[in-house]
Amino acid sequence: MQHEWLVVHRETEAHYWWFINKRRFVLQLLARHAPARGTLLELGCGGGLFSSILAEQGWRVISSDVAEPAVVFAHKQGVPEGVVFDAGRGWPLAADSIDVFIMLDVLEHVKDHAAAMAEACRVLRPGGVGIIAVPAYPFLFSPWDEYNRHFRRYTTGTLVAVVQSGGLHVLQKTYWNAITLLPAIAVRWKERVTQRLPVYEGFPPVRPIVNRLLILLGRMECAWLRLLPLPAGLSAVVTVRKDPDAS
Repeated sequence: MQHEWLVVHRETEAHYWWFINKRRFVLQLLARHAPARGTLLELGCGGGLFSSILAEQGWRVISSDVAEPAVVFAHKQGVPEGVVFDAGRGWPLAADSIDVFIMLDVLEHVKDHAAAMAEACRVLRPGGVGIIAVPAYPFLFSPWDEYNRHFRRYTTGTLVAVVQSGGLHVLQKTYWNAITLLPAIAVRWKERVTQRLPVYEGFPPVRPIVNRLLILLGRMECAWLRLLPLPAGLSAVVTVRKDPDAS
């Protein structure tokens, strides 16, 4: 299932609205909190596209994933550095060696998420920045989460608590993807009642016109997030920093 999901990920991440909107938001956060280019670790690099985009923008990118094919995908898209490891265990990187880490929809797959955050803090240089996004709201946990091997869903409060337990300071917290929250609640409720999984692999298919509309709405959401956090959404997102005076 893991390899099949990676193939779907690679085939859809260039044009599917969810990937496009999330990349735009993360790039917006990077421009605000980490404008200087340096060494960036992407955990859970998936199809490798985002790693390649970041490399094109001048970052020295290290692509990583628990699945070797994901790192291979990133390498084929022009990212020469990659490492395969489980984020829930010791990270095979030197202390104080990374300027930025990005962890999008990874932490929910990690059983010991506090240990992962402690490792993130260890490898970050003092003053380094991290961006973490996870599925939101425990009440939405459903067979879809079990199928995708999620241990949990989060609120911004629980996400803040776990990153702080690892020694990181929160710069910004928000929800993201409010535009599909209500439809997702309805779908997850149906899955829970029927105990039936979706028949598609990966993300729900949408018509091209709907995809374009959701991309447009995502732009509007990003514009809002430049000014204010969102009070609700399908993902919880935090931007964190390691104490600049950490030794």
